[in-house]
Amino acid sequence: MLTLFKPYGDIFAEERRYGHIVNVVGVTEPEGPGREAEIRKKIKTCDILQADVDIAVNRELIEGAENLRAIVCTSIGTDYVDIPEMTKAGIPVANNPDFCIEAVAEFAMSLIFSIVRRVPKAVNGVADNNWLVRYQSGGIELKGKTLGLVGFGRIGREVARMASGIGMKVIAFDKYINTDLAASMGVTSVEIEELYAQADVISIHCPLTEETKGMIDKTALEKMKNGVYLINVSRGGIIVEEDITAFIKNGKLAGVALDVLGTEPPAKSHPLIGLADQNVIITPHMAWNTHEADEKAFLHTLEQIKAISEGKVPPSVVNKEVLSNSRLEGWFCNSKVES
Repeated sequence: MLTLFKPYGDIFAEERRYGHIVNVVGVTEPEGPGREAEIRKKIKTCDILQADVDIAVNRELIEGAENLRAIVCTSIGTDYVDIPEMTKAGIPVANNPDFCIEAVAEFAMSLIFSIVRRVPKAVNGVADNNWLVRYQSGGIELKGKTLGLVGFGRIGREVARMASGIGMKVIAFDKYINTDLAASMGVTSVEIEELYAQADVISIHCPLTEETKGMIDKTALEKMKNGVYLINVSRGGIIVEEDITAFIKNGKLAGVALDVLGTEPPAKSHPLIGLADQNVIITPHMAWNTHEADEKAFLHTLEQIKAISEGKVPPSVVNKEVLSNSRLEGWFCNSKVES
């Protein structure tokens, strides 16, 4: 039986779901040097590494992991994995491409509704016995407003479908956008500068890459409309949080809702924490978390682990070029075929 190593959190769910296929091991030491030493020790003997945003998967982490056959990511994004280094090391990396599309899209819409109607301020007011806060919490209606999508992948398209359904005009920027598909959905493809200038609400749905890291900064914010609303359910590193804070305080941004931050969890001193009265919502990276998405994630991860245990290439390998690496011979009977 192969060994699956999860270097973060507990392993109760994995033992229940995958324990009949693989031997599941986790970490027992608390945060600190002892935990780091335990991770380095256990990764050297594991066959499958279960990865998520909780841990950086880089060359240093996998050093000495001679038995490591594959990395199975439980998320759609793989920005926390150094893909080139894994490819160089001969390690396939598989992701979970479809499990939370509806969940994240619906959550993005819920954040949009919340900030355009100033729900955080109203909730705080009632909690402070200030019923008259309702007169200070006026917002805008979304019908007829322009939604700008930064990224037009599966989640972005689902948000576009929902927003169109309530009468919003939808524009999108994506370097790799399928303009015919966008047009068929009633979405106008624009350059990023046009999106900044036209959008009443901007929602981010692009992956974190070297190109997108820090793209929403002071320069970008200055090009946006006065009173724009900003949503991010993608990756925190896309936004320069210090710049966002300044533009909330000077009134350029009418509201911000972030489900992701550059560092998670944030420090207590994070500048955006505690600004609910200024129409700022920070949620704990939970957009993916629904019963339905969890079930889809489980089924897909089970499929991947089962394939690896049977000597087959797991579905959804993102670095397919690695499948021709001689290191994999004897582990994956169909690696040559699927490469």
